[in-house]
Amino acid sequence: MRILIFNTRVPFVRGGAETLEKGLMIALKNYGHESDIIRIMENHGASYYYLLKMIMQVRLMEIEDYPINIDRVIALKFPSYYVKHHNKVVWFLHHYRQFYDLWNTEFGPPINDETLAIREIIIKSDTEALKKSKKVFAISKTVAERLKKYNNIDAEVLYPPVEDGKNFYCESYEDYIFFPSRLSPIKRHELAIKAMRFVKAPVRLIIAGGVEDESYLERLKSLILKYNLQNKVEILQNLSKRQILELYSRALAVVFPSFQEDYGYITIEAMYSKKAVVTCNDSGGPIEFVENNVNGFIVEPKEKAIAEAICQLYVNKNKAIKMGERGYEKILSLDINWGKVVDKLCYE
Repeated sequence: MRILIFNTRVPFVRGGAETLEKGLMIALKNYGHESDIIRIMENHGASYYYLLKMIMQVRLMEIEDYPINIDRVIALKFPSYYVKHHNKVVWFLHHYRQFYDLWNTEFGPPINDETLAIREIIIKSDTEALKKSKKVFAISKTVAERLKKYNNIDAEVLYPPVEDGKNFYCESYEDYIFFPSRLSPIKRHELAIKAMRFVKAPVRLIIAGGVEDESYLERLKSLILKYNLQNKVEILQNLSKRQILELYSRALAVVFPSFQEDYGYITIEAMYSKKAVVTCNDSGGPIEFVENNVNGFIVEPKEKAIAEAICQLYVNKNKAIKMGERGYEKILSLDINWGKVVDKLCYE
């Protein structure tokens, strides 16, 4: 089958969406399909009117009349699903969230006549485009619930596998908590850093991730200095995949307090590494996998609550080990694999 993937891309930024795209391309080829990809450039620095231009750009693409037959289109991020094709499915990663679940939050746009009008256009247009798809899959229950709430669309949950899942391993349980995530305010690194003020145990927090916003990185560094946490918190950058795997393997646990995460590869990677996960009750995707006091902790998004969970894991390392083992058993039992994904996206 000849399959064309549609996605968007922010230049020089790599996160979960890019990981998923790469994995899907490889999987399609491994299962005998001919595949290619078209990416629409996304400009984070542009005005919100740029979103409407992106929609128009995709709508104008005439792929039905392309001289080479395209058997199926798989659309991923907004606004890729606006492309017209008779055999299009959507593996929905997330909305343009500032106009959906992040509206009227600290992570959303200012509310004024302009943004209200753009929001109305995007929600109405998204709903129409998605309903014209042959089928809509969502990467998590969290994302599927948003689709139902805002667009009245029923989506089947189709979890993405992690990249190189078999390469994760557990070496030991050392005295640090690992937080591997791109540096973005919505991941709430500040919450984790502030929590370390209340961790009296000799445990460090290691943060590792690409920088999306240099000003946010400087904010985090200032926070560490403000609370005199230089010996408790470390920010690492430009790490290789091998180094990330090693840090996972030796961590006491993983902390991931992100706000309403769409999916959260970090949770899955931690479980493959046999590490307990500390997350929050408003973290979205991670709490689809973490069971409180079984394979991790689900706590209030408060500094002291996170600190208490970290201290519990340090004081009782056997508990940390048991939780990690249960997480590993859980992720294996879910059997999240590319064979299932390809079968669903190509033949349903």
